[in-house]
Amino acid sequence: MPVIDPLALARGIHFAATLLAAGTVSFIVLVAVPCVGAGESTALLRRLTLVVWAALAGTVLSGLVWLVLVAANILDIPLADAWLGFWPVLSGTRFGEIASLRLGFAVALGVLIALPRQRALQLAAAAALVGLLAFTGHGGATPGAAGWFHLASDLLHLFAAAAWLGGLPAFVLMLAATGTNFGPADGAVAEAATARFSVMGIVSVGVLLVSGLINSGELLGGPADLLTTAYGRVLSFKVGLFAAMVAVAAVNRFRLTPRLPAGTAIRALRRNGLIEIALGLGVLMVVGSLGTMVPGGHVHRNAAAPPSEAAFVHIHTEAVMADVTIDPGHAGKSVATIRLWREDSSAYHARGAILVLEPRDGDLPAIERKTVSQPDGTWQADAIDIPRAGVWILRLTITPERGAPVILDAPIVITQCSNECW
Repeated sequence: MPVIDPLALARGIHFAATLLAAGTVSFIVLVAVPCVGAGESTALLRRLTLVVWAALAGTVLSGLVWLVLVAANILDIPLADAWLGFWPVLSGTRFGEIASLRLGFAVALGVLIALPRQRALQLAAAAALVGLLAFTGHGGATPGAAGWFHLASDLLHLFAAAAWLGGLPAFVLMLAATGTNFGPADGAVAEAATARFSVMGIVSVGVLLVSGLINSGELLGGPADLLTTAYGRVLSFKVGLFAAMVAVAAVNRFRLTPRLPAGTAIRALRRNGLIEIALGLGVLMVVGSLGTMVPGGHVHRNAAAPPSEAAFVHIHTEAVMADVTIDPGHAGKSVATIRLWREDSSAYHARGAILVLEPRDGDLPAIERKTVSQPDGTWQADAIDIPRAGVWILRLTITPERGAPVILDAPIVITQCSNECW
């Protein structure tokens, strides 16, 4: 396995670019413009606008890479082919629909940021661009009222991260402008901007702490998961990086801010801002990894527990999830029941599904059965005659209500049949 998971890296870079774009916009609207004044053509504001455009370009490019990696996984095709064949994922999955929406908001924000009188619309487009990320992660995978509560918490978490972490580079740029030829960006402006950004930071940290606790409660089976599960240990590392950021921010707030507008304080704030940015990038790379892992508390609800003698497999992809039960789960005649889900645990409506069982070593013919829709929403394949025990590869070809077929596969263990089951 590679040392760095390409999907985790693409997610981390995409989150970083998205937060940078949205955070810079929030800094322009809520900090820079009020502190700089009515002059909208200052060099500082032009430079911040360039940052937004660069971040949006990074958002679009990294989002495309993310989409291609997801398409290769869903369609079970080589990565090289996915660059030309990702359209079914873009048009036929919830992930693709959200990606399309976010692309539209990215383009809209790129246009709006060049219009100085549209600051409110800029902020709204930035909020939509970053907020829709909540629907691509674990926050969108909880059904019912608890799901809406979790999703709201995830949205607040993202908005707070954009305002603080995403706005840090713009804050450092404003501090760097002090004492140079950037017009009104002098010591007094730096002091006023620091005061405003400090308030944003304090509110953001509070929101991040509360929403982080809520999200952890949803995603972890208990506090012990922080040490006993892979997901929990990675999350603990993220919390450690966040704590380091808060410690640096506390130094800025209580030791350096009162000394403004002294030049030494401005230089120290600029240095600490760079440290916070580095720690924040570490946090976002960890977030990229967490999104590819299964948390301890992320248990999908099956309609009923499978029978004790049944073979069961859960197949989880961004396009569709499938719970497949083969009963009985041993060699001989069996019945397969398939329940299809979306990533948010709602029912996935399909027009048909074909089940194929192939022996892992390939020494026997494949078993193929068409499935029939049942009144309870499941799909069923009867008269499956499995000739022997062992590990079989189960493959489902699902025909959605619209879009190209989706292929899922996973190994399933078939046990030895006793004499009386023939």
